[in-house]
Amino acid sequence: MSSNDALGEFTRQGDHIDVHFERFYPRPVNTVWSALTQPERLADWMGAAYVEPRVGGRFELMVGGPHPMTGRVRVWDPPKVLEFSWSNTHAPDSVVRYELQRQGEGTRLIFTHQGMPYVNSALMLPGWHDFLEHLGSALLEANPRVDPDGWQKRQAIYVDHYGLNDVRLTP
Repeated sequence: MSSNDALGEFTRQGDHIDVHFERFYPRPVNTVWSALTQPERLADWMGAAYVEPRVGGRFELMVGGPHPMTGRVRVWDPPKVLEFSWSNTHAPDSVVRYELQRQGEGTRLIFTHQGMPYVNSALMLPGWHDFLEHLGSALLEANPRVDPDGWQKRQAIYVDHYGLNDVRLTP
């Protein structure tokens, strides 16, 4: 099952899913790259972070809960591609990738998260939607307002849109 719209593209492969979102941000590529890779900027829209800016470096995030996301940088190609392994209670052993492309006066972000457990799709899909919206706000505002429950407000939309069955609805 897949769809390509504001809700992203979702593909199920057995017990795992791959997610693909594309977003446009009216900011230069270097500005978006900084928001994705600098801990003080990541804190504005995603959570406290620790980043070792090199292939093999640690990439850690505190994403709205008691369990951190831990990973290792797999691709570090400034300011075009960041890819890192992602492991937390909802998506062990998966891979996150950000690709940035200059588009006019702004940046096209191509986001993928591969290998997420299907059972957690109703948590991760609206969560990533919300984070990418937070990123947009952080790029446009000096002090962005972030709704920590925004993903929960979108959850029913994702469950209905993708016909998600037998999935976890709470963290």
